[in-house]
Amino acid sequence: MPDRDNTYSTNQIRKISQCHSSYGKKTRLASPKLDRWKDLNKAIVDWLNNDALEETSVKVAEENNFQFYDTIQKRILSDLFTRFRTIYPKRNSNFNHEYLIKEAIKEIDGEEYGITTHFAYEFEDDNQYEYIRLKTAHDPEPELIDRAIITKLKSENEEFYTAAIELDDLVEIEMVENPDEIIDDYFNILEDYLEGRKKRTPGKQCDYCDQASRCGQFPLINADKITNRIREVKISKTNLVKLSNCERRTAWNVQYGLPREDFIEYESESVATKFHQFSQEILVNNEKFSEKQNIESFNQLTNEEDEVTREQLYLKYQQLVSQLNNYEDLIIKESEYILGFTCITEGKGLRDGKVIDQKVATIFTGKSDLAGRLGDIPLIIELKTRPEIPEDFLEAQLYALGASQLMKSEKEIIVLHIYVSDNNASVKERKFGISELESAKAKFEDIAKKPASWIPFDALSPSHKVGEWCDYCEFKNTCTEFR
Repeated sequence: MPDRDNTYSTNQIRKISQCHSSYGKKTRLASPKLDRWKDLNKAIVDWLNNDALEETSVKVAEENNFQFYDTIQKRILSDLFTRFRTIYPKRNSNFNHEYLIKEAIKEIDGEEYGITTHFAYEFEDDNQYEYIRLKTAHDPEPELIDRAIITKLKSENEEFYTAAIELDDLVEIEMVENPDEIIDDYFNILEDYLEGRKKRTPGKQCDYCDQASRCGQFPLINADKITNRIREVKISKTNLVKLSNCERRTAWNVQYGLPREDFIEYESESVATKFHQFSQEILVNNEKFSEKQNIESFNQLTNEEDEVTREQLYLKYQQLVSQLNNYEDLIIKESEYILGFTCITEGKGLRDGKVIDQKVATIFTGKSDLAGRLGDIPLIIELKTRPEIPEDFLEAQLYALGASQLMKSEKEIIVLHIYVSDNNASVKERKFGISELESAKAKFEDIAKKPASWIPFDALSPSHKVGEWCDYCEFKNTCTEFR
């Protein structure tokens, strides 16, 4: 068995595969779903190990593990707990929950390294074993590397399942046909990481990364460093806009992770989404985007769309190019460009079930449609297929402040909002010099006081505000019940 320092979980390898900087020391970033998973797991273990009557063992497990949560989250946890007991009722089996793993091993540069996949529980009955993964997410499918390791190491007397709480089902984990090939691919990822840790690779993973305030992608703007004593909250651009209307709505998304009431798995992309994607594909690293031949290339990209959609997209793109032509020396270098920064302020925390004063870091993040330069000046472009709204200025401030740090320019940043319809387009240009950037910094330091005041495990601590946004709120029914 490899040395512990040479052992990596499949989750750690997945992080490394996305970005080397995403693997690091443990942080105190708010992770409500993980926190609930841990306490749900403890309750399940207590219940399974308790030989008392069912009603008594359930009550004791809930009292021991859910006591510090507010009434909303207690109810969520109790529901998850009930679902697990329905999926997997008690049986007369030997039960084990002590760090259960399956480990693939390979020698790299003369040392053994391991990649491990984990299980919450093991049940043994007449030398037959069932390994159970506990999943509270909507998608219970294990990662490919997990399935490969399970396939490679599975014995005839072993079965592997996922207790898919959201699906109310015990799902057998499917094996793969080429486990050795998959495992080798992931060991290559590990070897590449061990040979030389590369610079960060920003992308979608930044939304979920717990190292983002430390790697430099979302730099500190009002402090020199962040320590593990500082509680952290990450607020996306979307939730930032919600925060300007109702504090509770954002808090329930980012600090407490309450289940959304409007969860939908989208089956098709909108015309607006396709317009963004095709435009980005043509514009990035293309200095001749305004030439007729390049405009026609956009039309070729859409040849798999239906005729009506193609016409809509082409008209929108022509309008977009007509606005970009007003800017000389424009070079677009990136699409889906991740920007953000971190503010530290005084706030509240929790220790031994008691509220305490604690510093809190709020990480503000956004993903701009396009980024480049206008001569030497950093430029951020947002494409909108709707009319201008007041919140666009807040979005521009977030991008400008983030770009000033990441694109190394404190003198001037330009943010363009380009509003495109089928028949016309308009541009809102905002220039951020030193005074405008200082004003944005002061504004976000003030905004950061709100999430800093949210008390962990108490979803009722953030205030709510009734308004037209309530009609579209993903927590409308729950909020009404607890006002």
